[in-house]
Order: sequence, then structure tokens, then C-alpha cells
Amino acid sequence: MEAKYAKGQKVRIVSVKNQHSHLKYPQFEKHVNESGIIVEPYVVHVEELNGTGYKGHLAGQYYIYEVRLDKDHAVVAVPEEVLEEYIE
Repeated sequence: MEAKYAKGQKVRIVSVKNQHSHLKYPQFEKHVNESGIIVEPYVVHVEELNGTGYKGHLAGQYYIYEVRLDKDHAVVAVPEEVLEEYIE
């Protein structure tokens, strides 16, 4: 699986709900609809983090992005799921 976004790409933060219509990432709701630029993409390998070699239902790789927000120039680290390409 490849990263969906690249360094320097313009993105927008969106709200994400789970299968039960509950907010999946409530901590990012204050930034919903804010745009910004990808500062740095990271990949996290979950099976490497747990240290036991156990590959449970969350095993795999996940992309996290540092995004510099246009509004206040703050940098936030967000999962790929809460981003979409920003089209002006």
C-alpha cells in the first residue's frame, strides 16, 4: 500500500465516522474543513510497534501526515483517513 498524499500536497481535513456513525477521530473535529500542506508523511508498521510479533486485527501499515494548517500555521499529525485532496 502506497501513501495517498505526498510532501507539499494541498489537503483538507474531513470528519470520519465508523460503521456505527460515531466519530472515529473526535480529536480532529476542531480542524474539519481546514486546509493545509503536507509537511512530512510517515508510515507506521503496527506489527513492529507491539514488540511481541503478534499480528492482530490492526496489523499492517498506516500513514500519518504532518500537516501545516493554512489558518494558523500550526502543524498537526493526522491519520490518512481524515484527509482529502484540496481542490480550489
